[in-house]
Amino acid sequence: MVLSRTKILEKLWDVTCDFVNDNTLTVYIKRLREKIEDDSSHPKYILTVRGLGYKWNGSENSVSI
Repeated sequence: MVLSRTKILEKLWDVTCDFVNDNTLTVYIKRLREKIEDDSSHPKYILTVRGLGYKWNGSENSVSI
């Protein structure tokens, strides 16, 4: 399932705040990838679906933190 950027922002942050925008989400996705991906420049768990949003490509237990 693909989650839109808007839906992610709505669920995770109070989007009425001025400091939360698409760039905020981009930065956090980048940070998440750096933590969980073997190579964050070639992600296999958090995939970008161009023009739509992001897709989780793994099971609940596929990443050890």
